[in-house]
Amino acid sequence: MSGTEEEPPPSQIHIFTNRTTSMARAWLRFIVSALLVIGLSGGLGIPASTPTDTARMTSPVVEASAQSPDFEALAPRGRWNSSTGTGEIILDNESYYTVFQGEEDIRTWRDTSGTDVSETVLEGETGRNEGEPLRLSGSIQADQTPGRYSGEDLTVRVQEPRISTVTLYNSVGTELDDTSELQRDESLLVIVDWNYVEAEDLEVDLVSHEGNISIEREVLSANPTDAQSDRLPEDVDEDVLAREVQGLGTTNDRTAYWLFDFTEVDEGTYTLRIEGVDDLTAGEASETIRIDVGTDDTSTTTPTATPTATPTDPATPTSTPSDSPTITPTTSPERTPTTEPPTATTSPTDTATPTEAPTRTTDVEEPGFGPIATVVALVVVSVYAIRSRRD
Repeated sequence: MSGTEEEPPPSQIHIFTNRTTSMARAWLRFIVSALLVIGLSGGLGIPASTPTDTARMTSPVVEASAQSPDFEALAPRGRWNSSTGTGEIILDNESYYTVFQGEEDIRTWRDTSGTDVSETVLEGETGRNEGEPLRLSGSIQADQTPGRYSGEDLTVRVQEPRISTVTLYNSVGTELDDTSELQRDESLLVIVDWNYVEAEDLEVDLVSHEGNISIEREVLSANPTDAQSDRLPEDVDEDVLAREVQGLGTTNDRTAYWLFDFTEVDEGTYTLRIEGVDDLTAGEASETIRIDVGTDDTSTTTPTATPTATPTDPATPTSTPSDSPTITPTTSPERTPTTEPPTATTSPTDTATPTEAPTRTTDVEEPGFGPIATVVALVVVSVYAIRSRRD
């Protein structure tokens, strides 16, 4: 008995086995419950669908449709930028779409199926251009004979670019036949129509003969008189009047409207030139108007008033100079500082915009423990269960 160890009775073995079995079942239930909780909370790393993911899934479809446009619906200048005078031209076999002498920067000629037909040679049909070739290249010759051309199931019409009409209105809304004498205190409303609207926008240039300097930016205005406003269509924004370039590519309008205020300019002769923004700048495609700005009404009356005033009261000329300097210095320094604080108040509103970026990025992330946290939790639970079982 001293050399051998006594075996426990069968009743104790049975009790130990039951405890081990119950503990194993308890730990098994705990592990299953933990896995269910982790799986429901997103710990298994199954991503949820978000608006961002659905947009990414549908984007290839949008891109595919954008890559196969309806060229027949885009004809003739659906991919043309009239603000730069460049792009693609699409032709069919019956419409005789218009192109213009002197056009350049034509990237591609296509038919309505989208096929590149560049370098195809068409032939004049009737009249002056009968039998004359027209090559569909990157430019149209400035001396290409106007008329209809066809060939290879393609048709096109070549036309001379020109400014159709230029109408001038003074401050009282009277239409001017010419601007030989325009008072300096007046404004001039200019309304222009041109036949190459789809090809190019129009730009305006006002040049002073003294020094040959362009001053259109200093003279253009967006404040017409009531009489001039009556000459404008209701859908025209008056801010457009001060834009140098106008047309389908810039103002989405087929008519150009400019307003020139000559209040601050010197007397003299000025040249107003209107032309296309890119290639169409010669011949009938441009318009040049000479403007002679005269003296204003107030300056013409002052010479008659000075002779009558000097004999009667010689002391009045000395008092008027002394009064004018004292008024102008006091008002100008006090008002100039008051205009600076409003500019400083606008800067805080601009700095608030970058704060939106962090809030948008956090919306994409989904809550949950993550795959790593799940593995760690399972390992800890298993180790704890093994140690408890040994004890």
